[in-house]
Amino acid sequence: MRQNADGRLNVIYTQKANCQDCYRCVRFCPVKAIRIAGGQAQIDASLCVQCGTCVRECPQGAKQIRSDLDAVRALVASETPVAASVAPSFAALYSASLTKRFPGLLRRLGFRYVAETAEGAEYITEKSFAPGETGSICTACPAVVKYAEKYRPEVLRSLIPIVSPMVAHGRLLKRKYKGCAVVFIGPCAAKKEEAARPENADAIDCVLTFQELTRWMEEEGVAPETCSESGFDSVRTVGDARLFPLEGGMLRTGGIASNPEDAAVLRVSGAEAVIALLHNDETLQATKRIEPLFCMDGCIGGPAFPKEKSVFERRGRVIAYWRDAPTGCAADAPQADCRAVFAHQAETLPDVSEMEIRRVYEKTGKADPAHQLNCGACGYPGCRENAIAIVRGMAEPEMCMPYMRRLAQQRTDKIIETTPTGIVLLDSELCMIQMNPAFQKMFTCNNGILGRRVSYLVNADGFEQLQAGGAEKYESVQTKYGIRYHEVLYALREDSQYVGIYTDISQVKFNAGQLDVIKTQTLLHAKEFLEHQVKFAQEMAHYLGKSTAQSEEIAQRLIALYEEQSPEESP
Repeated sequence: MRQNADGRLNVIYTQKANCQDCYRCVRFCPVKAIRIAGGQAQIDASLCVQCGTCVRECPQGAKQIRSDLDAVRALVASETPVAASVAPSFAALYSASLTKRFPGLLRRLGFRYVAETAEGAEYITEKSFAPGETGSICTACPAVVKYAEKYRPEVLRSLIPIVSPMVAHGRLLKRKYKGCAVVFIGPCAAKKEEAARPENADAIDCVLTFQELTRWMEEEGVAPETCSESGFDSVRTVGDARLFPLEGGMLRTGGIASNPEDAAVLRVSGAEAVIALLHNDETLQATKRIEPLFCMDGCIGGPAFPKEKSVFERRGRVIAYWRDAPTGCAADAPQADCRAVFAHQAETLPDVSEMEIRRVYEKTGKADPAHQLNCGACGYPGCRENAIAIVRGMAEPEMCMPYMRRLAQQRTDKIIETTPTGIVLLDSELCMIQMNPAFQKMFTCNNGILGRRVSYLVNADGFEQLQAGGAEKYESVQTKYGIRYHEVLYALREDSQYVGIYTDISQVKFNAGQLDVIKTQTLLHAKEFLEHQVKFAQEMAHYLGKSTAQSEEIAQRLIALYEEQSPEESP
């Protein structure tokens, strides 16, 4: 059993190894019951309505429904006869031919009795729509009931005080099969929480999801194809209740038309629509019958369905089964208590002041309203909701993508600003557009020269080679302004920019290998100088002046180089 920090058992929990900081569960959770701590998404059981939306939406499978398979196996292996109450949505699992083999499959797994929960659905529909019954909101969906109890106590008086089909069917089975245990099998996570309510202890002993059942079949090597056809054990008659897993199925079972033009009767599915309805007092007051289902498209959209089949295929299979299945037997039909009591389960979140919200804004760089993007990347609908969640301890500042991007940029800028290595950025014309303090110090300049060509400060030969496309990287050792520096140059082709990285090596003592590299480079320059002299020896005087200047520079470099003390000469 998985437990929350306060010791409460969680029906839904997080496999931490699979949680990848995507915040998709936060984004889709209709009640924002996800607490982010240390980058991990945890379910807050005190806020959760067990709808399983996070299970269905998690792309990594990190959200899981608690497994009760071991408990069911132990129950079946005991001397207690066990009855299976199978949700009517089971028909969506298989083709028509395999559906007929499903009761036999469950019997092979060890169930003594196998019956349809639709019998309980038929029963509670009769009770819910009986003359004189109070309330207008159907209560077959436990997630809807849980939401009302936690978040909308004002509508509790509008709930029809009747139990769900699962609870009613469990009691009917125990009336007919004295001393049996009952296991409900269906696609719903909230049923596990509903079965654990103290008032339902006499109805359901355990709940299995369709996914757990599939796992059990695989481990036992039992497949529907290998089982013989057999019918369900019948407790009561079943009419249209096999349509219960579809939107409007309960209304259809009760013979209530839900026409689009009839505003007094509503069928609503999907968490967003259900929550909007429960908070719309005007609509609630004007409506006589409301069938709400928390999962989109009804129970066939439940979180514990295998994901191979589309909701449209599931719907078609349920309808086909409803048309062809027998109605069951009404002889000696048992009765059961179906009354329910719903109570406010207060979970008060701490109030958040405007000052606390402003502090979060300031920390995340959103003090300026222009920076409150409301992008929703954190999973919350807006920056304000995210700030409130941070104050309450449900979220972390690091969930804000724009904030983290700015933070990363600031750290990068800080590294560039504080590094002792000189860095310069050039545009496509080799003009300087940015330089860091180390570069300015090395070459005794400031931002006042931005816009000038880099040749104003340093030898631009390497940059010109990059600009010509002859290389992607250039590296050399140069001497200028009385300092010797190592330069590494490279191109940012996509941006048509160039980067120069400069290190002052004036005081560096080189080993023999490094010194040979520098000597070779300098001698190459000397060779170029000699070739130049031969070529221009007979030229005009201004050429001689130019060669003289070049020879002086190379000579100075040779002198400076060979005056350096080699490692062998060091004392």
